[in-house]
Amino acid sequence: MEELRSSDGLNKEPRGMREKKRIGLIFFMLLLVVSMVEGTSVYVKASEDKKVPKVGPLKLNPHPATLEGKTVLLRWNGKYNGDKYLSRVGELMTQQVKNVKIIKMWEIDKSTAAISKSAEMSEQLAASIAKLKSDLVIAAQAD
Repeated sequence: MEELRSSDGLNKEPRGMREKKRIGLIFFMLLLVVSMVEGTSVYVKASEDKKVPKVGPLKLNPHPATLEGKTVLLRWNGKYNGDKYLSRVGELMTQQVKNVKIIKMWEIDKSTAAISKSAEMSEQLAASIAKLKSDLVIAAQAD
C-alpha cells in the first residue's frame, strides 16, 4: 500500500483511504439530514414473521435553564466503571449546583444496572425511572 509522508515527516493515510473515509462521512451526514427531514423511522426484521414496531419522529424535551433545585437521576447499565463515572458526575454536580438532588438508580433498584435485552425490559426500566419523577436523567456506560 502506498505510504505518504507530509513535509513534517509524519505518516499520512493513502489517498484512497482518505477518499473512502470522506465518502463514508458524506453518506452518514446525508443519512442524518434525510432522517431529520422525514422523521426517524426504523424497521428491523427480528425474524421471518415478526417486525419490531416502527419508531416515529422523536420530540426532545426542552433543557432546563438551570439545575438548581432539580432532581437528577443517574442511570448506569452495569458496564465496568460506569458507576464510578456517574458517581463522580454526581459529586461534581453537588459541588457546583445549589440544592441539586442526585439519585443513583442502581442503588435504589439493583435490577436497573443492566443492559436492556428486549423492548419489554427497556419499557420496565423506563417505567422504574419515571416513577421517581426526576427532572433530568443522565445515563452512561463505560469499559
